[in-house]
Amino acid sequence: MHTPWMSALLSSVLLVGCGVQEGPVAAQVAEDDATGADVPRAPATHEASQTAMTSGRDDPAAFVPGGATRVDTVRGDLTGRGTSDALIVFSPATPERQPLGDGPARTVVLLTRDASGRLQNAAENARIVPCERCGGIAGDPYAYARIEAGDVTLAVAGGSRERWFHDYVFRYAPERATWQLEQVVRGVTDTQTGLQKQTELTAADFGDIGFADFDPATLPPAPALD
Repeated sequence: MHTPWMSALLSSVLLVGCGVQEGPVAAQVAEDDATGADVPRAPATHEASQTAMTSGRDDPAAFVPGGATRVDTVRGDLTGRGTSDALIVFSPATPERQPLGDGPARTVVLLTRDASGRLQNAAENARIVPCERCGGIAGDPYAYARIEAGDVTLAVAGGSRERWFHDYVFRYAPERATWQLEQVVRGVTDTQTGLQKQTELTAADFGDIGFADFDPATLPPAPALD
């Protein structure tokens, strides 16, 4: 016959026994976590994988190839839609320093926002900006890039006594989802005499040219001083 205190003691023993059954399992899980044991885990989701793959894609520098040198980064609204886009200019990797007046041209990349708000390569051109040592005595021919609500201007310059400059203006065409060459301004100045000449070209002179297809060498000759 069990007395009340014996029943209480038996209940305590049973409860302790149940706790002993759970304790080692919890301890083993904790030990596995601490020691890095091979514990089955839920597979990574597709969204998580995509996030890992695209991390850093909001940084324009992520679009510069390995070994290349970033020359400039300009932010602005490339399409006129009020977004914060970007433009980068980089020099491709070269095995050694190139001789004066020689070397690969720089690459210009236009980066716009996709539906998720991340930067994407919308267009690029590797013919507009000459090489680092292609500006003559004047030095690096890359002058500047400017973005103004759907317009992109790239300016290059160089020379020695006769200093030349070329400004290329592109405007975003929504129906083509690209930037069309709109205006070219070319000029030359004699730094000793001050004599200057300048010419302006429009689509009537060079036709319908998209950003990626534009090659300055296809334009009419630049003005020359007499």
